[in-house]
Amino acid sequence: MFLLLLVLIPLIGIFILSAALTYNITAHNTKLLKITALTVTIIDLIISLIIYILFDCSSKQFQFVQEHYQVSYFDFYLGIDGLSIYFVLLTTIIIPISIISNWKSIKENTIIFLIIILLLETSLLIVFLILDILLFYIFFESILAPLFILIGLYGSNEKVRASFYFFLYTLLGSLFMLLSIITMLS
Repeated sequence: MFLLLLVLIPLIGIFILSAALTYNITAHNTKLLKITALTVTIIDLIISLIIYILFDCSSKQFQFVQEHYQVSYFDFYLGIDGLSIYFVLLTTIIIPISIISNWKSIKENTIIFLIIILLLETSLLIVFLILDILLFYIFFESILAPLFILIGLYGSNEKVRASFYFFLYTLLGSLFMLLSIITMLS
């Protein structure tokens, strides 16, 4: 249940922020929207700390496993092991820091920045928690689009060029991972 909460809480934050974007609340209450996004990420951090406290380091098995069978041709399994627990903690620590560090510097398109950051957190957490190799690859690749937009909109000098280079090099590098996954599955 904890792992599903860890993934769903940033999605709820995305829906709240996109509802604010729909009703054009952004012009008046950007500070409230930043506080909302920060609160969502801190709640996620607290849940990941609870998972870390309850994690049994002596076991070599996946823990907190949640099985959801046949979600559109895939078996959706969430679980955490000794390596991914640290990546989950790192993600949930870095995301609030990234919101706080850009508190005053992001003045234009603030709500889009916050939605992209929460979408990145959700995608990263799913990558570290998913146990199906094909879904791992799909969610690993889904991180590219928000990062491309984030670099392209909020980067510094030559941001468009940097975002294209990032996208191309990462995509080309991960095609070899796809070939490896296909080889393993066949």
